[in-house]
Amino acid sequence: MTETPRDAARDQPKRTNGIDGEPGPARAAGPQAAAAEPEAAPPEELAAEREIEDLRRALEERDAQYLRLAADFENFRRRAAQESLDRAQYAAENAAVALLPVLDNLQRAIQHAPEGDPMVDGVRMVAKQFVDSLRSIGVTPIEAEGQPFDPSLHEAIAGEESPEVDRDTVAAVLQPGYRLHDRVLRPALVRVAHPVAG
Repeated sequence: MTETPRDAARDQPKRTNGIDGEPGPARAAGPQAAAAEPEAAPPEELAAEREIEDLRRALEERDAQYLRLAADFENFRRRAAQESLDRAQYAAENAAVALLPVLDNLQRAIQHAPEGDPMVDGVRMVAKQFVDSLRSIGVTPIEAEGQPFDPSLHEAIAGEESPEVDRDTVAAVLQPGYRLHDRVLRPALVRVAHPVAG
């Protein structure tokens, strides 16, 4: 018997969507249906990237280390320069401290010498040369009499009230003080005038 087109269509298997055997739409072929997953980078490329990152980190660490060393060296250079300057400025400190009592004795001899004694003029000239020599190496007397009392420069060994001052003021110098440049060799021994208590 001859097969008709209707019979051929009936005999072909039906497409189903997988749910209860119901017919479903045919899958459309195209770019969306056949979208490919992104390909992973080759192992050689990953290894190269890791090596580059390691080199970058190592370079950053070296840069930081270099900056620290440069800062440390600069600090060392400054300290060395300051210490050298201090040694040059204050090299005569010990000698000056040892010579101050000699100058004190010369000045006391002048103060207590009788008037008209021809020896006094000679001693006065020696004392002046002594002061000039000390000044040439940076030793200068500390201003005291009439100045506001400064415990960093003056050492009070006596005090008295005075209506003539409104704050602690050096009334008299009992022993001169000296400094070497900006460093106090010894403070001045002074008597201090205090304001009258109200």
